[in-house]
Amino acid sequence: MKEYRIDPKLNGILPELSKADYKALEQSLLMDGFKGAPIMVWGDVIVDGHNRYEICKKHNIPYEVKSVEFASKEDAIIWMVRQQLGRRSLTSLQRIKIVEEYRPFYKKKAQKNKSLNGGNKKSESENSTTPIAKEEKIDVRAELAKDADVSTNTYSKGVEILKSGNEELINETISGQKSINKAFNELKKSADTDKSDNASDSDSELKNLKEVQRREVAQKIKKAREEYGIESPEYEEAKEEQLSVEVRINEIENTVQDAQTSATESMLIQIQKRYHDYLLEFQEDVKWLSDKAFYRDDEDVSGKTHSELQNCLEKFKGISNLMENMVIDEFGGVTIKK
Repeated sequence: MKEYRIDPKLNGILPELSKADYKALEQSLLMDGFKGAPIMVWGDVIVDGHNRYEICKKHNIPYEVKSVEFASKEDAIIWMVRQQLGRRSLTSLQRIKIVEEYRPFYKKKAQKNKSLNGGNKKSESENSTTPIAKEEKIDVRAELAKDADVSTNTYSKGVEILKSGNEELINETISGQKSINKAFNELKKSADTDKSDNASDSDSELKNLKEVQRREVAQKIKKAREEYGIESPEYEEAKEEQLSVEVRINEIENTVQDAQTSATESMLIQIQKRYHDYLLEFQEDVKWLSDKAFYRDDEDVSGKTHSELQNCLEKFKGISNLMENMVIDEFGGVTIKK
């Protein structure tokens, strides 16, 4: 039979069988022969059935092969990921972890599809008054969430949990002991507590610097000037201490200002994400409704309904454009980018 090869990069996507499972598979093939789904190949590369192929070759067991076509290795990898997710019993966070590992391939495929679709297309005539269609957004997160079989919101929460570095929380969620929502809320609560503690410590230090240390160092400067003069080492030392206090005050105030800006940025990102998800859902609803026709006697009442829905959708898209142009200005407030 034709020889096929195993690509190490593609083979690494598939879960490695334990020695016991590999031995059991080998015994099954020796006793019952090759059964079940065929070995899937892309050209001469195996994309599904690596272990069965190895065992069949080793023992000269006849096997079945089926070819599948892909435009690129990225497409092959995404297909293999989907195959594994469909066969295995996994928790939501396990699926997110597997899919997230291959995010670069999803992004590369999306960019390629965008290029093939032409992106922004110019009108055929420079003088044409026909509006140029706006380039469609590539929603990689939606594709990742779809393959992980969770909502985009749950997917984002899962990624935050995986990035948190909290191994205990990650393991509890992967094992199914905790839901993604519960784990994310615990993570957020912990982060908010840390921020609150840090803010409290900063406020206390700032108050001490301004109300106590400023006064103390001013008294040291006055005493050194009166007793030793402004050319003395004692006076210079007191001035350096004063400078150190002012530098520390400035550092804390800047940190507080940065934290306030960061909180505003976080809020803005949440608003933009939530509206984006809502718009996608609304678009799907409009598409579904527009496929329906409504009649009363001989009168078509769906025309006006669909027209109003389209008008509403265009308004929502306009709001979406506004959302996309919202940025944080130099004063830490939200403004619309011109």
